[in-house]
Amino acid sequence: MTFARRALVRCRHGSAAVPVTGRAASLQGVPDPFEVIAFLLIAAVPVLVGLLIAGIARAVANRLPASPVVEFLPPQEGSIFEHALAVRADRRVLTAALIELAVQGKARVLTTDGRRGPVAVQVRPGAALTGEQREFLRAFRPSHMGPRQERRYLRALGDLGIESASLAEAPEVFFVRGHGTFRRHRRRHLSEFLDNTRRRMTSDGYTRRNPISVHLVLLSLLFLAVLVVGLVLLLGAVVDGSWLGAVAVVAEVALVFWVLTIAPGPLLRFTDRGRELRRHLAGLRSYMELAEQERLRVLQSPEGALRTPAGALTVGGQVLGLEAQPVAGDPVAQSRLDRFVLTEKLLPYAVLFRQEKQWSKEFERLGGGVNVSQHMRMLGTTFETTVAVVQAIAIVIEVIRLVGGLLSLFRN
Repeated sequence: MTFARRALVRCRHGSAAVPVTGRAASLQGVPDPFEVIAFLLIAAVPVLVGLLIAGIARAVANRLPASPVVEFLPPQEGSIFEHALAVRADRRVLTAALIELAVQGKARVLTTDGRRGPVAVQVRPGAALTGEQREFLRAFRPSHMGPRQERRYLRALGDLGIESASLAEAPEVFFVRGHGTFRRHRRRHLSEFLDNTRRRMTSDGYTRRNPISVHLVLLSLLFLAVLVVGLVLLLGAVVDGSWLGAVAVVAEVALVFWVLTIAPGPLLRFTDRGRELRRHLAGLRSYMELAEQERLRVLQSPEGALRTPAGALTVGGQVLGLEAQPVAGDPVAQSRLDRFVLTEKLLPYAVLFRQEKQWSKEFERLGGGVNVSQHMRMLGTTFETTVAVVQAIAIVIEVIRLVGGLLSLFRN
């Protein structure tokens, strides 16, 4: 008799134990291998259904419109946050935004030796942050801390070699990983920040209202159903001492939740202006996916050159923000410097398009910091998981509220 059937028997007959006789009594507590295999096969069904839903949603999310031209500069309109949501790279937007702050010289990444050490971002004194960037950074640290939180935060600063007697004397440091992180605050405010960015895109005319979240609702309902059934089976397994069954139930619930975390976020519905932005970003992705020699040919072409043969800036060079006068002694050296500026500016977009490894190596070859690739990899690993969990929890909570509202209507 499996732990699931025992649970049902106990539900029918109350707490009284149902006598088990014969061979079943001698094998009570020892799971039948065939029953375990049958249970695992049945348990695989919701996981496979969830993977199918998530796979279809990811295929739709990853599709970008074809661009008629290759673009080598980011769009002038919008921010890195809006560009990330436009290409549906929700889970990579945080890493891209922090890399952009570092590239712009507004912040620096602080780490210690070791892979498990704290990671933080320090805003440079006097940095001219936009309102959107400040709102983003506020999601990592509460503006007001209790005495216990303040002591923990100051100790975390000490781990990075920053000694401060009080919070008022401490520099602006926002922890990404380590004892100085405020996980509950971050989960709540990052979800709010992404929602605000989606609303801003609607008000700016890039998207229509009410993004498509059908896949998230279906996956959340699937998770809730597995969770409820799993709790009943888990209770029966614990009462009967079938620890293997209990582990199997917990693993099943965890797998379905994992499927929910790999699904893309709400699929935005784009207007004509939004589709034009996506075409530009698709052209930029095409440029970044080219081999290095092909990219050089683009930059040496009349349409892609950053300077004229005389050294004056072209329109592309002006948009990129290059120095008006050449600062190198010869055209070859100047071209290398201009490529350095362009590569540095495109590093956040390399994160969005999953080209960070290739582009960080090229940045190092052009004279950039060796630790850039380490920071990109470290931030990417941390934030992809963070955003995935934040989105999964948020959609489950919304579905629970929806189900609760429907049930309250039936009661009335």
